[in-house]
Amino acid sequence: MRPPAMPRRYRGAVLEDFTDAAVARLIDADRAGFWRTSQDAPDELVDRLAERVAASPPAGARRHGTPPDLDSARVELLLGVDTDRALTHLTRLAHGSPAVAGMCGARGVWVPRDGPARRRYVPQPRTIVTARTGDPRLATSVEPGTVFADPRGLGCALPLAVPLLVADALLPPAVRGGGHPFVLSLCSECDADEDLRGDYGWRSGRFDEERDESCPGHPPDAGPQRLRLRLAPAGERRWDDVGRLGGRPEWSQAEPQWPGCCGRPMWYVGQLRTGEFGGVGGTIYGFRCECGYAAQPRQLT
Repeated sequence: MRPPAMPRRYRGAVLEDFTDAAVARLIDADRAGFWRTSQDAPDELVDRLAERVAASPPAGARRHGTPPDLDSARVELLLGVDTDRALTHLTRLAHGSPAVAGMCGARGVWVPRDGPARRRYVPQPRTIVTARTGDPRLATSVEPGTVFADPRGLGCALPLAVPLLVADALLPPAVRGGGHPFVLSLCSECDADEDLRGDYGWRSGRFDEERDESCPGHPPDAGPQRLRLRLAPAGERRWDDVGRLGGRPEWSQAEPQWPGCCGRPMWYVGQLRTGEFGGVGGTIYGFRCECGYAAQPRQLT
C-alpha cells in the first residue's frame, strides 16, 4: 500500500509560522513526505523560515527512527519550497553550515563552494501511465543484452530485465547519451535478495560491482508485463500510473538515498514501480551523472 500523499501546494493554515508544534505535527502526519508541504510557499514566509534556520542551524540531518529534530526538519521544509527564493537562502545557509550543505545534497540540490545552489532534477514531473498506444520514447521490455555487456544479475545467472528504457529526448540535456535503462531481476527464487544487494551502478554497459553468483537463475512462473506507456500531463496522478519522470523522488521510506558522483548529487531521471512489471513490489530510482555513470537505488515495500 502506498503511503498517503501530502498536499503539493503550500497551505498556511497547516504550517502556521513554522512553530515547533506545527513542524512536529507535520512530521507525525508523514515522516517521509512532510517536507513537500511547503512547496511554492510565498517569498515572505520563505524569508521567515530561512531566518529561523539561520538562528538555530541543525547539528546534523534528521535520522529516520529517531525523535524529531525540528532544526533539521525546517531545513527540509525550506528545501521543499523549491523556488528560486528558497534556493538563494539555501546557498547562504549551506555555505555557513556543513549540515545544511549535506541535507541539500540528500534532496538533490547542489551547492558549490563558490556558487549558488542548483537543482539536480527537472522541477516539473511527468507521470508515466499505461496506454493503448505507447510513446516510442518509452521503450518497454528491452532486450537486456543490448544495454549491458553482461546482463546477468550480480548474484544470479538469470539475465536482468529492462522494463523501461527512457530515450535521450526525455532526459535532462546534461546527461543525454544512450538513454537511461531501469533494471530489475525476475528470478522466481532470488529476486528479493538481488534487489537488496544495494545500489546498482554502471558505466558503458558494465556494472561497477564484481559478480558474486550464488543463484543459478530460476525463470519466473509467468512472463514479464509488456506494457505500453505514455506520459500524462505534468504531475497528474492517475489510477494507471506506473512511475514518474522528473520532479524529485517520492521515497517509499523516510530516508532519501540520493547518490552522488564527481563531487555533486547525480541528476535524477525518474522512478518506476517494479511490481507493475513482474518484479518484487517496490520502487527503483534512476540517476545519471555528466561523466556517464548511472545508478539505481531501490526501496522495497
